[in-house]
Amino acid sequence: MVVVDTTETANHRVIAEVDWDSAFTTVHDDAIYMVESQQYHVDKLDLERKTAYVHRVEVGYYTDAMTYTNVRVIDSFDSKRFHQVIVEHGEVQVVRKVVGFKKIRFYTSENLGYGDVSLPEKDMHTTSYWLTIPKDLLATLPYNQAEIIDGLSGLAYSLHHLAAMRLMSDLHDLDRAIGDKSGEWFVKKGKEPRAITNYDAAGENSRIDAFDPTIFLFDAYPGGIGFSALLYEQHLDLLNGVGQLLRSCPCSYGCPSCVGPTLDVGPTAKEVALSILGQMGN
Repeated sequence: MVVVDTTETANHRVIAEVDWDSAFTTVHDDAIYMVESQQYHVDKLDLERKTAYVHRVEVGYYTDAMTYTNVRVIDSFDSKRFHQVIVEHGEVQVVRKVVGFKKIRFYTSENLGYGDVSLPEKDMHTTSYWLTIPKDLLATLPYNQAEIIDGLSGLAYSLHHLAAMRLMSDLHDLDRAIGDKSGEWFVKKGKEPRAITNYDAAGENSRIDAFDPTIFLFDAYPGGIGFSALLYEQHLDLLNGVGQLLRSCPCSYGCPSCVGPTLDVGPTAKEVALSILGQMGN
């Protein structure tokens, strides 16, 4: 995918190349794309011609793509139970769709607004490690649905970052999602965070107590690259490490070093994540 600067009408020039996967989140329509500290506004992403057309701008914000990720289990290679939690690894189908973007002000990280994006879904078969937490276990916690989702999101964030460190891999070699194993429901983020969406009915929301939520950590490459089996074997060490990380982090409500920024996961994410870990025996 090439990026073409059209600022000068008589002198269009290629200023960058972007891989196919990254193009959906970095050079979608109306994105702000950076090349050597120069900002460019994306006027059009032409998928057929594999070209993004941009022009130079000077604005006080950057854009952050909002992506929905839905995971469906195809085959479980191995399974074990710890307390009430079912831990597995196997083959999954991952469907990603970029649905919009946020405008984030430089220096203050203030959200300046949203924009919509119309792009096709991307489908991938890969391998994943996942843990399924019974809804009955979550029902014993003194939190509402939004707080439970925040806690699960914070827990997934911590698992993702610690797993990448233990595997000595890049963070982008793994990805994460929260949903159910059938792929019918998934947690989405965007203009309205803390929402659970039916994959076949985009406008329909559900409750966290409608299914047993599953946290997926999957290989970010088609076919997988072997991480899921390693994470499955290291499950207890991974959960213990997450517990130690959250308890030792000096922040009060969450930060990028533990459950993620509070603007992304909510002010109760750390507290709820620790409560969920406690119910899981950690």
